[in-house]
Amino acid sequence: MTAKPNLKKKSGFVGERFTIVPSKMLEMAAADPRISDLYISAIGYFPLAQYHQNNSKESISRCLLIFCKEGKGWVKVGNKHKQQLEANQFIMIPSGEEYSYGADDEDPWTIYWIYFDGAKAKLMCKDFDKPQGVSSIVDYHAFYRIELFEEIYFMLGDGHNINRMIYASLCFHHLLATLSYVDLYLEVTNRRRPSDNFVHVAISYMSERIESTLSINDLAAKCGYSRSHFTHIFTKEMGMAPKEYFLRMKINRACLLLKNTNESIIEIAMRMGFGEGQYFSRTFRKIKGLTATQYRKQNKTNND
Repeated sequence: MTAKPNLKKKSGFVGERFTIVPSKMLEMAAADPRISDLYISAIGYFPLAQYHQNNSKESISRCLLIFCKEGKGWVKVGNKHKQQLEANQFIMIPSGEEYSYGADDEDPWTIYWIYFDGAKAKLMCKDFDKPQGVSSIVDYHAFYRIELFEEIYFMLGDGHNINRMIYASLCFHHLLATLSYVDLYLEVTNRRRPSDNFVHVAISYMSERIESTLSINDLAAKCGYSRSHFTHIFTKEMGMAPKEYFLRMKINRACLLLKNTNESIIEIAMRMGFGEGQYFSRTFRKIKGLTATQYRKQNKTNND
């Protein structure tokens, strides 16, 4: 009888994104009193992570936050039994604990994860070493939280220096507040103006479909407004038209691919929905002030 193959894996999922902060930058963060209490060492996003599993049962050297956006999986911390982690739940694993986790075989999770460290890192994990629900009354609460993940990710993935580390760490404090104090977070966000709320919905919708082509009509329909009203409010709130904002999001994602993959520029252009290379090249140069080739030469990460 042929043995069933072991399909479990730690990474390698279609659409996955992650960035790891270099050790030299972590040393700087640990020595900087502005962020030494709490700073990020790695962040990532694994969509529909089928067969995702870490079953090493080793002691974790840094604290780990796992936020399940969709699907489900399981987490085991220390001597506790396996705990199911479902959509709109998170868990924080303190450093020094034995741990393991995995995606559900039938309904694999989509997760955002962050490794973090610092003098107060373990303290932030207190009472959160079991799944915690953050279900939202309306969509924009969840969308705003995802945007914080994305903001941290782009800040760390688009280059490493101490200012970026500080900015990302301050955003991380706010992200933890939205997770740890859900009632207060809902109280504050429910006071926002309706225009703010649907702008967050639109931005999150753009982020989730960043490799697709979205029209203004698509975005307006998602938010329940006419095209003209949607465009007027979005431009007023964000300081630029929705089309330009979406293009900038695409170019920022393209920058990460230029740095961290060996995909050709035309492959990246096609992947990001530009259709052809010249349009991508013109847009990239207009937004970044240099060509995609120049950007790759200046920022390429060694993937060998």
